[in-house]
Amino acid sequence: MDFHQLQLFLRIAEAGHLGRAAAASGLAPATLSHHLAALERSLGTVLFDRAGRGLRLTEAGHLLRGFATRILNEAAAARAAIAEQERAESGTLRLGVIHSFHANLMPGLVAEFLGSHPGIRVDAREMIARDIEAGLLEGELDLGLAFSPAGEPGLGCLRLFDEALVLVTAEGGRWAGAPPEEIPLALLPQRFATRRMIDAALAGRWVPKVVAEVDAIGSILALVRSGAVGTVLSSRSVVGGGLDCRAIGDPPPIRSAALLWCPQRYQSAAARAFSALVRARLSDRAGHSLRAMVRRTVNSR
Repeated sequence: MDFHQLQLFLRIAEAGHLGRAAAASGLAPATLSHHLAALERSLGTVLFDRAGRGLRLTEAGHLLRGFATRILNEAAAARAAIAEQERAESGTLRLGVIHSFHANLMPGLVAEFLGSHPGIRVDAREMIARDIEAGLLEGELDLGLAFSPAGEPGLGCLRLFDEALVLVTAEGGRWAGAPPEEIPLALLPQRFATRRMIDAALAGRWVPKVVAEVDAIGSILALVRSGAVGTVLSSRSVVGGGLDCRAIGDPPPIRSAALLWCPQRYQSAAARAFSALVRARLSDRAGHSLRAMVRRTVNSR
């Protein structure tokens, strides 16, 4: 039993006559009769009784007619839904985004994407880089915004832009201008890729005096504004007033933002459309954060 046989069966049932159904289907009566016989053999029953020169549904035929109608309607609905999804008109886009990008980049990107694709539901999750990469490999995410190079082999990785790692203190506070090795620091925990980048960046420069580990950048910045500690973060993560950023070195250490995906998995039209938007809006920002950081450093002297 296949869709084609069910379609022909419904045409016979509607016409009540083999010849008329054959003409409507563009088939010879013998060909249509052959398809009907094959369907009856597959079901092990008779679907029509002869009624004079016409055909009348048996009880089994009436039962099949209801199922066949629902099956073909559902198939048509599935084709329409898939076509909509392939035009990026429906479906869900699953994104994994590191904290600083989630707070500073996602609102604008998602707003613009939904403006041109209002039928798409966006599920944007704030995650650490390691979990984003695992989610892509396991098929739980469509795209990720994290770092280049990717930590997991087998992932597609498009480098978008670079941003500096900077030393942050309260503007005019106790630690403003103090030697870096003397400043107590609140840093992200080791499970964050940014923290591992910070440790690598500081190695050979000075031994950081870490007095707190906090897993939320907003809380870290609040601590810094209190004047109790400083921190090291990416320049894009430093938002709001009352903060002074200093270069760690010349040139400053950087982290590279990247768009990640799994090439072995099918990319929906929504994922392809969002990828194109990210490329258009972010890939031309290389060096922007570095220049902004340098301006802030010069202005703070």
